[in-house]
Amino acid sequence: MKQNFTPVRMPLLMPDDFSELNLCGWRVEPGVPDSRNPLIEGDKPWDAGGIGIHGTVLKDPIDAKYKAWLVCTPPEETAEGWPNGWSSVANDRDRSICYFESEDGIQWNKPEISDVSCGEHKRTNIIFPSWEFGLQAYASVLVDPANRQWPYEMFVLQTTTPIATPPHGYGYHRYRSRDGKSWEWVNGPITGCILGDVLFVYPDKEGGYIGYYRTGMPKREDDHVPAWEDCPGRTCFRCTSSDGQHWVKDDAMVIRRDERDHRDTQFMECVPLEVEGGYLGMVSVYHPITQTLDLRMAASRDGARWWFPDRRPCLPNAPLGEYGGGMIWQSKNLIPEGDGLYVYYGGSEGPHRQISDTRAPSVEIGYQETALDHGAHFLPFCTALCRASWRADRMYALASSAGGPTIGTAVTKPADAAGRELRVNMLTRPPKKSDTPGYDEGYLQVELLDSDDRPIPGFARADCAPLRGDHASLQVTWNGGAKAPKGTLKARFYLKRTFLYGFRFSC
Repeated sequence: MKQNFTPVRMPLLMPDDFSELNLCGWRVEPGVPDSRNPLIEGDKPWDAGGIGIHGTVLKDPIDAKYKAWLVCTPPEETAEGWPNGWSSVANDRDRSICYFESEDGIQWNKPEISDVSCGEHKRTNIIFPSWEFGLQAYASVLVDPANRQWPYEMFVLQTTTPIATPPHGYGYHRYRSRDGKSWEWVNGPITGCILGDVLFVYPDKEGGYIGYYRTGMPKREDDHVPAWEDCPGRTCFRCTSSDGQHWVKDDAMVIRRDERDHRDTQFMECVPLEVEGGYLGMVSVYHPITQTLDLRMAASRDGARWWFPDRRPCLPNAPLGEYGGGMIWQSKNLIPEGDGLYVYYGGSEGPHRQISDTRAPSVEIGYQETALDHGAHFLPFCTALCRASWRADRMYALASSAGGPTIGTAVTKPADAAGRELRVNMLTRPPKKSDTPGYDEGYLQVELLDSDDRPIPGFARADCAPLRGDHASLQVTWNGGAKAPKGTLKARFYLKRTFLYGFRFSC
């Protein structure tokens, strides 16, 4: 999970860096959808319905190519049998795992790598066809360059359907490959705590594997589950395995709706990336009321207990009918490249389920509005592969909660900083429109404190000229010098219309 950023990030900023936070809040930067989206659309009989969900996109450390192993579905034009138990046939039956390649992560191709035929296509990019392996989902691919014989490993869900039974049974299976294209079964179904149909697997740096999975939990009294939704309490958990076969739940991790979330909020996926000081994470948030799925940013010290800087999405849905207008299904990896951090996702044009239809049993809920009185009516996932990006060293920031002239203050926890210089990653807001030059322009000031929380002479707020502008690593200086004097244990930040993305005391 750990990869290096360029430029190097400052240590992960979290509330536990501070002993005091007064009139402060957390600002999350929105992801920027790539202007070249969609990157891959379906145009073959096996993928014209959708491409891009429940899989892996990565930059291969062996040959530096971008590669993807993704779920693909055929097109569905009619809803045969609706409303009597109809659900999307492709979602329930015709999910195949297909392989894609790219030199730059933008222009992708569908290499004809297998003898799996489909219609008039004698060779295709299909690895696991649904008509042989059943329904496919959540292909987690791991690459180990040190393993010269079998560098590629995959965990993938394969389930029984009316047209196929998986050769090795219902469940998650483990495969290996010499080239990432031709795969050999190793073992499965895996056993243990994983009961749901969502699982992303990563190598554990201590050896073995870590998995992030989702399962449904019993409805709590204050959970809201609308009539057109039939699953309460989707919750994300973490598990570990020493051998890839037997899995044990990590009781430290539970991502479930709390008092700061709307009562219908549920969680689908958690994708971590180890950085200095902890982990960044993207969590897929499901909203049953609208049947939509978006992304929320998270952070963690240990990869198990997660904190949300803000409860609003960092990658919201587009309008209905555009890719991402219904659901945003992220791939397994957050990918650092240059100064950016990229999320590849299958963006659907429509929502998770049908909410209203005149052919189905319904109830009136408002002016000219009805809703289904029961759940289970899944829609086809009409998706394409897309991506969004963030500046890697500026995912979220500490800011004054009120903004304007109101100053927020933050005091770091005690730590010996004597002899060290302080650097900050910061951005200030420009002056307001006014006849007075520089009116209400943002700034940052810092003062250094001793063991009694008293400003150290020469290093008080008044000794720090207001810092302004856009700086990735600005050294803070005072009238007393550029390095913290003996006895420095804390720093107090004064934030006026300023975003503090990180700080570091260093020699």
